[in-house]
Amino acid sequence: MNDKAPVEMTPLAQVDDGLYEVKLIQAVRGARRYDRNDLVMEFEIVQEQEQGVVLPAYYQVRWIDDTSFTAGQKSHYFRDYQACIGRMTGKFFTLEDFQDGRYQARVQRVVRDAYKESLAPLNQYSRVRRLLKSVDEY
Repeated sequence: MNDKAPVEMTPLAQVDDGLYEVKLIQAVRGARRYDRNDLVMEFEIVQEQEQGVVLPAYYQVRWIDDTSFTAGQKSHYFRDYQACIGRMTGKFFTLEDFQDGRYQARVQRVVRDAYKESLAPLNQYSRVRRLLKSVDEY
């Protein structure tokens, strides 16, 4: 008798390339790959036409512990932080940095793998490429 229930896979999210308003759902230290642990952030689109679609964003950072890290001044995370939140004044970042707020994101569909080979349409997915600015009203 097999007690294991079948695992149901969630389809990879696919939206058109473009600018979307998003909010952070979660940020976690990713699994170890290529001798590093990336920061993996999940953003939910809050605009009507694609509302509720969740997209990943990946950042290469240097971890201090499980919730804090550093990022170089030329890194995507550092630049996205300053574009959305303001000048970096501390020594390290945390998983809560983007917790409160809505941001304009550039979304890109991934159509090629790491070896530059085309992905079949079912294997393509969309991801947050960059966070461009805060769209919160003050």
